Amino acid sequence: YSLQTYVIPNVNDKWGSYVAKVMKKMLLHLELRWKLEGPLLLEDIADLRTLLASLRTSLSTAAFERKKKKKKLVVRIDATLADTRELPTGYVSVESLTQVSEALRETLVTVIETCDLLAEHGFESTLAPARDEIRAYLRREVDRDNQLVEPTFMSFAPAASGERDLHEAGHHHARAAVDGQIDS
Repeated sequence: YSLQTYVIPNVNDKWGSYVAKVMKKMLLHLELRWKLEGPLLLEDIADLRTLLASLRTSLSTAAFERKKKKKKLVVRIDATLADTRELPTGYVSVESLTQVSEALRETLVTVIETCDLLAEHGFESTLAPARDEIRAYLRREVDRDNQLVEPTFMSFAPAASGERDLHEAGHHHARAAVDGQIDS
């Protein structure tokens, strides 16, 4: 509040004003992260657990010549789901939620890598539904992550640019990155 009310309006130098506005953006980002990171991690953990359970079902019923790889993958999914069944109790820190999320993500990466190998051996159509589920999850994940990162995008346009220009340039950059139009 003080930065917005007292500092920014009284900075007479354009560059100093720009730097103060950047500081304001960063503080807003930290506030947003403080409020949303835990709930978004919980949402992502639930989403990943649902996805992995669904992938386990579809992969365990699919007919593959390389049953050893499939069985190993199903065992890995089962172990990860068992290990992440219960969240830590009491005060749940972002760090502890991140550990659960990372365990689930590591298993998802293994699923994706195994699916890629199986697809190379002619099982592309068998894997299509599982890959569609994975892509849908990744879209949801990006949408969740954008709630945290979008406020930090800002233009490094000349100091004369207004705060509105900073937001619009950042929003355009975020959308273009998600849509694959630029490398982030």
